[in-house]
Amino acid sequence: MGALKCAGHTLNLVVQNTLKSQQAISRCVGAARTLVEHFKKSELASTKLKVKQRHMGTKENMLLQDVCTHWNSTYAMLSRLQEQRWPVTATLSDPEVTQRGKHYLDLKSDQWSLIEELNQVLEPFHSATVFMSGEQYVTLSALPHVVDKIKKSLQSQNLESPPVVSFQTHAKEQVTTRWKDLGEFKPESPNITLLAASLDPRFRKLKFLPADQAFGVKNALQTMALAVKQQLGPTGCGNEASSTAEGAPSTAHKDKMTTSFLDSDSTSSDEEQDEEQLSNEAIQNEVLAYFGEQSLPKKDGPLIWWKANE
Repeated sequence: MGALKCAGHTLNLVVQNTLKSQQAISRCVGAARTLVEHFKKSELASTKLKVKQRHMGTKENMLLQDVCTHWNSTYAMLSRLQEQRWPVTATLSDPEVTQRGKHYLDLKSDQWSLIEELNQVLEPFHSATVFMSGEQYVTLSALPHVVDKIKKSLQSQNLESPPVVSFQTHAKEQVTTRWKDLGEFKPESPNITLLAASLDPRFRKLKFLPADQAFGVKNALQTMALAVKQQLGPTGCGNEASSTAEGAPSTAHKDKMTTSFLDSDSTSSDEEQDEEQLSNEAIQNEVLAYFGEQSLPKKDGPLIWWKANE
């Protein structure tokens, strides 16, 4: 099994690299950052913004400054700016607050439009990052589903701004490249993330995989289940040492030896093979039944389900 990548860090790399690759977006984010810095440094502008918020019935939320090393903070900054667009514009237009030479601080109309569309594209990344950073629930098994949702969100949104459309294309390429191992299952080197997803009853239908790849995962689980059964032995308890003293066969063992000698013409070997086959078929049917059941709702906990169905 190879090393598992941190999903949150990988998402951060995808968005950071894609943001930097689009000059128009980089300039817009830079202008937004300068605008927020102005309100952070000017007590007058900050106070006047609160007045405008009350007059316009807007939430009295503060503007947020981003941190260059955390793309989620950039999304938070742009999202808050979009929410406060009109109070911000009204404050900057107030001659008592903004000197004539500083009206350039306000964003242009096309920049506001770009921010609105960019926020739509970034929102799924933000939600995915928050979810994958959780510590109170399992996350590895959900990763293939999360990555698939991000890809679909990048394809489904019909946006008009060329820089944002280019962002979508570049981001999808980045996601596909960085998680290419989630789209193909190799029996000779099984992907632990795909196996975890298949054992999560929320994602057991493996809808994020092509049919042939999903079939391979199911076959691999059947093989693994049979291997575990063989390791445990016929009793399901493994090969345990006998508690009988060495050299002193138990009564049950003596009886078995006697029966074996007297019944040497029996078909016990065939019967054992039949039992073995029936046992293997039972395990295979159990695995197939698991995959045939309805998926667990996404809000439910897979560990609770397994505890109830062990």
